[in-house]
Amino acid sequence: MSMNIHFEATRQIKVIKTDKIEDQTIFFNAVQTPTDVTYQIINSKDPFQAYRDYVLELCQDYEAEIFDPDDFWCDNPIGKEIRNDGPELVQQFDDWLKSVEDAGYTVSAIVL
Repeated sequence: MSMNIHFEATRQIKVIKTDKIEDQTIFFNAVQTPTDVTYQIINSKDPFQAYRDYVLELCQDYEAEIFDPDDFWCDNPIGKEIRNDGPELVQQFDDWLKSVEDAGYTVSAIVL
């Protein structure tokens, strides 16, 4: 079984109904990583940057067909373009990090 990198954001909240303090945890939907890469990321000085670097290295340029917005079934491509999903995946990660940190969470990299 492969061990994957996960990013966990945790904060303490007060439950008004019970007046108790509880932990609230959410996870980022990270790209799956091979076990050796997972441990390279987790053992790096900056796991967040190591994850970004891995995603950008993993994602390669590819050619994708372009369809007219009215071509509901995507039957007739009108062209092709070169795409790379890496920058968008890194941006999603950075946006998630900012949103959880702004909401008072502490983020950590873990292996599961």
